[in-house]
Amino acid sequence: MTIAPIVVDKLNSLAKVIGSDLEYNWSYGGPELRGEIASLFNRHFGPAAPVIPDDIVVTNGCTTAIEMLTFATCEPGDRVLIPTPCYAALDADMSVRPCARATMVEMPLDETMSVSQITYFERAIAEIAARDERAKMLFLMSPHNPLGVSYPKPVLRAFFEFASRHNLFVVVDEIYALSVFDRSDDVTPFESVLSWPDLDAYIDPSAVIVMHGLSKDFGLNGFRMGWILSPWNKKLVSALRTYAPFGYRPAYTDRMITSFLADHEFVDSLLVTSQRLLAENYKQTADFCTSHGIEFIPCTAGHFVWLRLPVRACAKTLQALGRITAAEAEKVQWSMYNELVVWENLICNERVFMPPGQAFSSVEGGWFRLTFSISKPELDLALDRLSKGCFL
Repeated sequence: MTIAPIVVDKLNSLAKVIGSDLEYNWSYGGPELRGEIASLFNRHFGPAAPVIPDDIVVTNGCTTAIEMLTFATCEPGDRVLIPTPCYAALDADMSVRPCARATMVEMPLDETMSVSQITYFERAIAEIAARDERAKMLFLMSPHNPLGVSYPKPVLRAFFEFASRHNLFVVVDEIYALSVFDRSDDVTPFESVLSWPDLDAYIDPSAVIVMHGLSKDFGLNGFRMGWILSPWNKKLVSALRTYAPFGYRPAYTDRMITSFLADHEFVDSLLVTSQRLLAENYKQTADFCTSHGIEFIPCTAGHFVWLRLPVRACAKTLQALGRITAAEAEKVQWSMYNELVVWENLICNERVFMPPGQAFSSVEGGWFRLTFSISKPELDLALDRLSKGCFL
């Protein structure tokens, strides 16, 4: 089971076209819609100060939100710093039309949730300055895609202090904030940036921007709706409103989602159900990885797990495809090329799509992102095919 049937039934109960749906819509979201989004933030993100509708700009998805933010904060050629591994589409979102340059800051995987990674960012910004170029933004995702964990507060604090030293905007994409399914005492909790009462001790809050939307936590990516929140920077909100006509949504969609979000009891119950299902599917996936000797990053949020297939899976795949001999198989190591061969084999021969690590700018071969937020029969089938296809 997934939350999809519950969401579909609810939306069908709201579906009725009325006259105003035929008219032009509020490009940045009507007051009722932004009011319900503000209520969602106030109920679930623990803001230090109440979020108000005037702080919110609604867009047709977070792709548009990222593009609009890049237009608003960067000039063509400016650099945006992004820690790796990272969401695969950021480069296109920032570069195709805004013409900024997404700059992936590479680091060992075991430092991605450590304060020590700031060393790599300082090095990157020094190299940018040495080329007489300029960085303008730091882009973070918490909970993280693809790692499925939230940044520890000391790490976020270090990021803010780094950004403050170098006069950078910081965008914190919290798109998976309501898909946190493990709140055990022994894991890093998710804490929205909005909840920090002392944010100004580390950075000028006007440089901090938060993103969220419908696609992940509500499984509504087809409805194309995201939102940008900047309670500390009214000028930025005003600028984003001028871009908003390029991110219009149908009036019908805005009205339906306003009604959807206005049923607070339903929404809050839906999120509880979603988090329970995610926890169950994650456990099944983690147990599968453990029993098959697959290295993975234990996750607490999101819809996927970051895993590294055993090198024997690579060797046996290459051998089965006739790319190497049995003697050569003993010497095989993961490489970016071998990673693509395994990925292609899983798609073409097993019908399992599991994006390879290089799509997320991973610096090591053999990593993949496995999505588990599907129905249990689908997950059972996917894991069985993965086991057979990788000779596990």
